[in-house]
Amino acid sequence: MPSHNASHPPDDAPPAAATVGADAGRDAAIVLVTRMGVAVASIASQSLLAYLLLPAGRGAYAVCVTFAYLLGMLLSLSGDIGAQFLAMSGRASVSKGSALGIGICLVGSLVAIALALPLIGSDLAFFSKAPASAFFTSLALIPLSCCSFAVEMQVAGLRRFLALAVYLSAQSLVVVAGVVALVWWLDWGVEGGLMALCAGHVVLLASCVWDLRKHAGLRLEVPSRRELAGALDYGLRVHLSRVGGVVEPRVGILALALLGSQGEVGLFAAMSAIMMHLHLLADSVSIALYPRIVAGGVNAAGMIGRGLRVACGATALALAVLLPISKPLVALLLSAAFVPAVPMMWIMAPGVLAGAAAALFVSYFKGIDRPSVCSWATWAGLSANVMACAALYPLFGMVGVAWGFTIGLGVRTVCLMATFHRSTSVSWRTLWTPSRGDLVWLRGVLSFRAAAAPLAGHVGD
Repeated sequence: MPSHNASHPPDDAPPAAATVGADAGRDAAIVLVTRMGVAVASIASQSLLAYLLLPAGRGAYAVCVTFAYLLGMLLSLSGDIGAQFLAMSGRASVSKGSALGIGICLVGSLVAIALALPLIGSDLAFFSKAPASAFFTSLALIPLSCCSFAVEMQVAGLRRFLALAVYLSAQSLVVVAGVVALVWWLDWGVEGGLMALCAGHVVLLASCVWDLRKHAGLRLEVPSRRELAGALDYGLRVHLSRVGGVVEPRVGILALALLGSQGEVGLFAAMSAIMMHLHLLADSVSIALYPRIVAGGVNAAGMIGRGLRVACGATALALAVLLPISKPLVALLLSAAFVPAVPMMWIMAPGVLAGAAAALFVSYFKGIDRPSVCSWATWAGLSANVMACAALYPLFGMVGVAWGFTIGLGVRTVCLMATFHRSTSVSWRTLWTPSRGDLVWLRGVLSFRAAAAPLAGHVGD
């Protein structure tokens, strides 16, 4: 395993470090531009769903999507992440990595569907929050979402962020068009929204497979048992972290699906969807840095420190702009029916900021092949979230669930940050004190012109 310098990179860092930092900033800019476009399309579809389905229908949609995504991800055993790691680290070809990711996801999806069928229509409170027909429709999401994510990670592992920008944007536009056609025009309700989401995953899956064939020589290759074992080994070590990371922001939806009403589920789901979009820059930076950390990039701990300061600062600024106008914004985007849930946004804000920091630490520990750190930290936060929801919902209703969101993400981030400090010897002061290089790096990340220029060239490939 490559060693990672723990020191903070000085402003007069050597050319190699500066080049890596500039490249990472450019890639982060590309990912950010992509995700901003995807976020706009996502907000458009969520706005349409809110106006057309109202809180109760929005709650049914959220329960079905959460059910499908969590069940498929849980039973894939994170073999898709293991396959990405093998391909990025040169231990398997892209063809074998893609075969491993898709194959493991398909097997896990079949098991998930087999387990789900007898549960739908049962007396469990969770399945009373949406019609049985909607739950059956959501089963198609299980293999489509798992397989599309597996090939998306292979494209990201090759650092083809420009290509991914096009494909993710196409996916989002298809979902919006599907909601308009199926929910608005045809009035297919929750089932129409789920079908639109399925169509988006089909587009992403097909686009990524085409890209891998054209640019990475993707062909049918049968992985060896050793490669399969390697993918599952890494996947299982990161699986607890991934499950916790996916479940944690959805604990509120799951808790309200068991304890609350369908309308409460819809209100909380809508507010959390808006707030989680504020992780755009943090996620973009962590995605851009992850392949470099896996490959033994220059001063990995220093890059994470710089990314951490930039991402958290930008997230705090976004919160400062959003929260004062949250009430009229929610009324405009989601309709007046969702305005009573606006106080939850203020309560969730510290959790969103903590989550932005956690994204950078997770990239670091996964990249240096220590995913177990992410796992126990995530589950510590998840446990705190669940306990807070159980204790506070009877007292405060939905507001208590929002507090659980913030408490859980806060606990997770503190655990990750403390472990990072112990394992790298980077001091708190060094980690959080801004430097002149941070502003330069932020300008690079926010250089939309620099991100758009190579994107325009890529489209003509």
